[in-house]
Amino acid sequence: MPEIYTEFGEGAGTATAGFSGSAVRWLQAALNRVLGARLRVDGVLGTQTRAAIRAFQLRRGLSVDGRLTPALERALVAAGASPRATPRPPAPTPSSPPGTQRLIRREDTSAGLSLYVEIPLGSESPARPMTGIYVPPGYRPLPQIDLIVYLHGFKASSPAATIDAYWDSRRFPYWPLREGVSESQKNVILAAPTLGPRSQAGRLLGTGGFDGYLAEIIRALIAHGPYSGSRQPPTPGNIVLACHSGGGRPMRQIAVSEQRAAARVRECWGFDCLYNADDAALWARWARSRPDARLFLYYLSSTAELSKQLQAQRIPNVLVERSIARGHNWVPITHWRNRIQTAPYLRARGEP
Repeated sequence: MPEIYTEFGEGAGTATAGFSGSAVRWLQAALNRVLGARLRVDGVLGTQTRAAIRAFQLRRGLSVDGRLTPALERALVAAGASPRATPRPPAPTPSSPPGTQRLIRREDTSAGLSLYVEIPLGSESPARPMTGIYVPPGYRPLPQIDLIVYLHGFKASSPAATIDAYWDSRRFPYWPLREGVSESQKNVILAAPTLGPRSQAGRLLGTGGFDGYLAEIIRALIAHGPYSGSRQPPTPGNIVLACHSGGGRPMRQIAVSEQRAAARVRECWGFDCLYNADDAALWARWARSRPDARLFLYYLSSTAELSKQLQAQRIPNVLVERSIARGHNWVPITHWRNRIQTAPYLRARGEP
């Protein structure tokens, strides 16, 4: 069966994460201007472009790593390159005014309630904006909603695929995320946005973006889900951030941010996701600053080096473990249900 969300180690990590082809084209033009590099402006971060980056880094006294980073961008502008144009976010349409979630589809069966709502992040293209919200059978509405927010990996072969395809276990048996939530018997809701082709998280990473996203999830649950008719709107309770592969970067960026909801994150679950050179150091800093929270990381060979670097620091609230999964795409579900079931702060569905 084809794997529409195929992941690649380098693509999920070090050089281009968070930068689009247009940003690479800007970089090439900037290097041509300040270095006379004569690069082809094609948006591909190839060998010649990397060599030009290193030459510029050496000239400016920067760390010579060939990486496209915000620090490099600032240095190029300081050296005379024109600032990179920031794309404007799409204007709200009449069907999706700010603060309103258009219901795309609703699946209400004995297996639970799945809502597919339009909550644009601005980074999904060529996929349509779509967040999947799963409410397990027997869910009890409480004043505070415990949430698992799942961030998927790269979509190398099908960039237009949306979250409803990703977690459909009839099509892709390695991501039965909803089934794991249902089987856990925990009173928790799963929310999973459709990210960009390289796990770009758009406005989730901007100031107040994750806070606003959770507010829209709650509004969708009031409008279309188990909180319909509630006298008092619920508020976020315990939050779990979970990710696979390339989703590790936005998960870490949300966790270390100053957004209000970040303080409610009780655990982060990373499934084969440490690809970025600074991941181990930044996660260690987060864990030491948040002794009330925990980080669980499961790795295979492609993420072993950085995972072991973090493991070697022996931080009490960090668990790093080699996965027994049979392959990269199977890592999340190998540990998924156990992580949910053993989270002590998540109530059982029958618990008062």
